Amino acid sequence: MPTKNAVSSSKRPVAHPQRDAADSLCRAARESCHQHVRLNRLLMLGADDVEFQGATQAATLADRMLTDQTTRYELAATDGRGREPEDWWHAANALWMAGREYSRRCAASDAAGARFKRHGAEQLGELTLDYELEMSARMALKHACAAYDAVRPDAV
Repeated sequence: MPTKNAVSSSKRPVAHPQRDAADSLCRAARESCHQHVRLNRLLMLGADDVEFQGATQAATLADRMLTDQTTRYELAATDGRGREPEDWWHAANALWMAGREYSRRCAASDAAGARFKRHGAEQLGELTLDYELEMSARMALKHACAAYDAVRPDAV
């Protein structure tokens, strides 16, 4: 997880630390969403266990990168918006909140999955709810990325 020093100790001078952190957050969010779409597509295709395990590892890594970039933006944004426009600031903060919520929901569904390895109908309902909330958070993350792209198309 990045620290305040990691954000401010870049090797190159950074003219727009908040914007750079938000751009990176947006790219990490897009990659996380992409990896989960890929994982779902492989599940629907009935891919073999080896391919599915590799895709699961890629999605897990993408989620970890998203969590790291969410923290990086949070640390950079503590100094305020800097010289960035107001509409950018709102879109970046919405992206940060969506990334934070998605990371929280992923952690909750991972914990529920580990807690209910053996489950009955009642626990299945709780697991289903956790996974549906995670999917809802992923959808909100996609919308936040689209809104950020509208005000910062060069972030790609």
